[in-house]
Amino acid sequence: MKLTSIHAVPLAYFLEVAERGSLSAASVSLHVAVSAISRQVARLEAELGTALFEREPRGMRLTEAGLVVQQYGRRAFLDAQTLQADLQGLLSVAHSKVRLACTDGFARDYMPYAMALFQRRFPGVSFSLEVCAPAVATRMVREGTVDLALTFAIAAQEGIEVAYSEAAPVYAYVARKHPLAALKRASLKEVVAYPLALPSETNTIRQLFDLACGVEGLRPRILLSSNSLSALVGYQAYTDAVYLTGSLAVRNNLRAERRVLVPIASRAMQQRALQVQTMAGRHLPPAVRAFVEWLAEDIAGRRRAVPDQPARRRAGQPQA
Repeated sequence: MKLTSIHAVPLAYFLEVAERGSLSAASVSLHVAVSAISRQVARLEAELGTALFEREPRGMRLTEAGLVVQQYGRRAFLDAQTLQADLQGLLSVAHSKVRLACTDGFARDYMPYAMALFQRRFPGVSFSLEVCAPAVATRMVREGTVDLALTFAIAAQEGIEVAYSEAAPVYAYVARKHPLAALKRASLKEVVAYPLALPSETNTIRQLFDLACGVEGLRPRILLSSNSLSALVGYQAYTDAVYLTGSLAVRNNLRAERRVLVPIASRAMQQRALQVQTMAGRHLPPAVRAFVEWLAEDIAGRRRAVPDQPARRRAGQPQA
């Protein structure tokens, strides 16, 4: 399918060079001669009247204009695929694949629940799920590798449209008999008085936690740091360690795991947002659009139904 304002072949070659970082790498990927790719990229630059790459000894680096064209190109090809499938009668909510990314916390329980429930309504829909760090999920949306991401953000993200967003408070996730479980709200100082099991540094909770501890001059005792939620929750089952999490990731497991969520009274720990992200300006296929809308409605409903916590009392000091 031809694109209107920019020819498809030069744009496709440009995107491959941008992705691979050099003409030679793009040549191997496309099985096209380097000279042919170079001519098409030069043609595109001539048509646009600007340089799209900085030619360097070890490869090609996108200019500011090149970054803009890259974003346009990704969106244009995705829209062209959507239009072509629609015209051929292949695109409907009932017979589509939704590509999505989410963090490990959502992959453990919430996203399987969401996908299964959505498929009850639309049995013909299939999913592919990538589990990764928040920044990686956002990058995959921006690059068009996935259709949407359920992830966290601390700041605005370029090239991303936020379909849904809400504040994502951080909680201490502890056993019902843990001293913190008696508190209606815990200060960060009260939390770090106990041993911790924390996500690795790529996690937004960990980033905020490290920053907040630095500001308050706190020195936490971290027994385990991992990029695996399963490992952290599994480890916690055998220890009294405190785990920090958002509510959506563990809400369905509170009763089964006999644990409670204790809000943390720290402004620095409340600076992230839970977001459903899509590519800015992209025309979403019907199934993707329907699932985005379903996610937004479900998450908003869960925010209004935070599980009841047991009656609270002031906690005693941790044992030495």
